[in-house]
Amino acid sequence: MTESVGSAASTISEHELLTELVPSPVSYRVLRPPQVMDPGPEGLPLLLMLHGGGDSAEFLATMRPLFDGLWADGTLPPMLVATPSAGRSFYLDYFDGSQLWEQFLLDEFLPRLIEETGAGRGGAAVALTGVSMGGLGSLRLAFRRPDLFVAVAALEPALEESSSWNDVSLRDRAYRDGELMRELFGDPVDPAYFRANHPRDLAERNGHLIGAAGLDIYIECGDEDRLHLQYGSEALHRQLFAHGIDHEYRLVRGGNHLGSSLAGRFTDALRFVGRSIADLDRPESAPDPALEMLTEFITAAESDCGYRRTELIAGPDGPLEVHIRGEGPSVVMIPSLGRGAEDFDTLSARVARAGYRVISPEPRGIGRSDSTLDGLSMADLADDVAAVIESVGNAPAVIVGHAFGNRVTRMVATRHPALVESVVLLACGGLIPPAPDVAAALRAVFDPELSPEDHLAAVDLGFFAPGNDAAVWNEGWHGVVAFFQGVANQGTPVETWWTAGSADVLVVQPADDVIAVPENGQGIVDTLGDRASMITIPNAGHALLPEQPAAVAIALLTWLDRRFG
Repeated sequence: MTESVGSAASTISEHELLTELVPSPVSYRVLRPPQVMDPGPEGLPLLLMLHGGGDSAEFLATMRPLFDGLWADGTLPPMLVATPSAGRSFYLDYFDGSQLWEQFLLDEFLPRLIEETGAGRGGAAVALTGVSMGGLGSLRLAFRRPDLFVAVAALEPALEESSSWNDVSLRDRAYRDGELMRELFGDPVDPAYFRANHPRDLAERNGHLIGAAGLDIYIECGDEDRLHLQYGSEALHRQLFAHGIDHEYRLVRGGNHLGSSLAGRFTDALRFVGRSIADLDRPESAPDPALEMLTEFITAAESDCGYRRTELIAGPDGPLEVHIRGEGPSVVMIPSLGRGAEDFDTLSARVARAGYRVISPEPRGIGRSDSTLDGLSMADLADDVAAVIESVGNAPAVIVGHAFGNRVTRMVATRHPALVESVVLLACGGLIPPAPDVAAALRAVFDPELSPEDHLAAVDLGFFAPGNDAAVWNEGWHGVVAFFQGVANQGTPVETWWTAGSADVLVVQPADDVIAVPENGQGIVDTLGDRASMITIPNAGHALLPEQPAAVAIALLTWLDRRFG
């Protein structure tokens, strides 16, 4: 190791790492901020900065004055910054296995940095940034393993507009050497491997994981980029936007691939990273009266124009209260056992904003849904949903069912296939029962004699992943409704509705669900074959909706985008 000490602002050191995964040794540089009196038990945050094609770890030395200035004026929190030399590897695991840059960075380089420097240790933030080839690499790494990073900031990422190799335009191939592409992706280029490693494909496959991790994403490009990279950046932005993946995107007026605009653009990107790191411990913001007034105004305006409304329709056995939001293809949402449409408030808002009509009927016995509960059957519940679609929906509709609601959803698809475009099952159960203590907790949440403390404990045990706040679901339980829904379920053989008729099925499975255990979801996918798929949401139990709202919305919007384009 060699070390140079510059101004009082920072120090930069040179290192090498031996590895069998890529050409070895790999040289890298580490930039340290001014002396930090007490970085805390977690150590400093760590920023992995990836250089562009043809550059090296020396890139970090050229960026050093910018970091010094941002640290000096307090706009960037202290952090360790590391840059490895990677040639023109595109930070990719090569198709032929000769160089494995992703594995090296994720499995060897980052752990080595954390071990030797203490940065990022014990929960301290780890972030990614990069430019051009490094922007592409940072997106691929972050989208592949969003659980490892708090933020990614990609400047002019070198990605094509299309993730399909056969559809990549000559414009997007012009600056890339054909021999290099064959070295990276196979000779000839393997289209499946190219797609699987494109950030757009990774964002589609792992969007729910990106949402669950809370990854902060920043993408920018100049509108005059000589390599035409603005088109790939714009395509990724539009995809993320359509799928509900939160991000910040900038098309920089007059920005080129090189030139004077880059210093200011790097400053903006690093400040984004700094805000993301600082937000980890940011207290809740104080109420904003102006924002509250705006919210009240727009809520009333949405009601006045019909964007958001509640209607009372005639069901098969009495009135049904239906909440409607948005316009476009219909998405019907059916809540869990003994719970109302309010559970879908956050999800319905996100889906409606994306261009869909969200329809949330109140189950019988809740709100103004005054249809009879006596003699209730699963067929009755399915017919209620069918009546709702025929009254206020655009058939065929996508039907989303949460927990017990996914049983109703599948019954609708079985009895009324012409009304159902596809079904989405959140927390999918039906065959394999929960453990006895969990089943007892499920019954206990509807016990009106239970103390508040015991009730919360039952909600926590049955419905929430460890560490998640069960208090947000302490209210909203309708015991009488749950009783009759349970009778309806027990009176109908599982085989009647299990396969959802002939509809296509998406299973959204909470990883920590102890009521609808994951084997249920896997069972339906195995049974239905090609017409079913499943994704797993980490850090979520049977409640799911209040635990991972962003991940659920991304999973649903990605499914809807595939169905409706």
